[in-house]
Amino acid sequence: MGRYLNVGNDSFRAIRKSHYVDKTGLISFVNETLGTLDKLTCVSRARRFGKSVAVKMLCAYYDKSCDSSELFDDLKIASDPSYKIHLNKYDVIYLDITSFISYAQAMKDTVLALQKKVIKDICDSYPEAAGESTLPETMSKVHELMGNKFIVIIDEWDALFREAKDDAELQKEYIWMLRGLFKSSLTDRTIEGAYITGILPIKKYGTQSAITDFREYTMAAPQKHAEFTGFTEAEVKRLCEKNNMDLH
Repeated sequence: MGRYLNVGNDSFRAIRKSHYVDKTGLISFVNETLGTLDKLTCVSRARRFGKSVAVKMLCAYYDKSCDSSELFDDLKIASDPSYKIHLNKYDVIYLDITSFISYAQAMKDTVLALQKKVIKDICDSYPEAAGESTLPETMSKVHELMGNKFIVIIDEWDALFREAKDDAELQKEYIWMLRGLFKSSLTDRTIEGAYITGILPIKKYGTQSAITDFREYTMAAPQKHAEFTGFTEAEVKRLCEKNNMDLH
């Protein structure tokens, strides 16, 4: 278990011990996209809409370093035909950009430090992949040697744009890192799927965005994701009944 590669299921285990509302329909949705042209998913929502809960759930489900059966066997996803096919079958790279920035020693070194730390995590698990200088190349080498594909999960992907809004060079460096991950010839070979969250829509960042290949689900146009973030009226009603609270 690493800090960025295969972080385990402890975070989702803690969530399950609280008043958890079953949102595993999201897993069914993501499973349908894996390995397809729609495998890159971006969900943009305001804070407090469950984005981080969703990514922790996805990490726990896909992460090959742990057995998460007990966390999901009693949830909706367990009845989906794809459940066992993808359960704990992938190397998962999980990046919480807001958290990483808060611990960075210097903002200007954020992107370089991020790549170095993730590469180290990968090489700790796969020493044979050592020697590559970029994250996409390291992932590609793992795939070449081991046949493994990655699930990439990024929470608050746009945090760097908000925190370093006046640093055009750092933003450009970050864009190129994302471009290497999601818009290069290596993507099809190394990434089985990606799920990223942010606060503002991708389009806000204009045509320079490195992630235009993502299928985006915004607050204004949530499409199938409407039921997976926040609470539906039926879910609020059930929570109130469970806790003996007046719905009104």
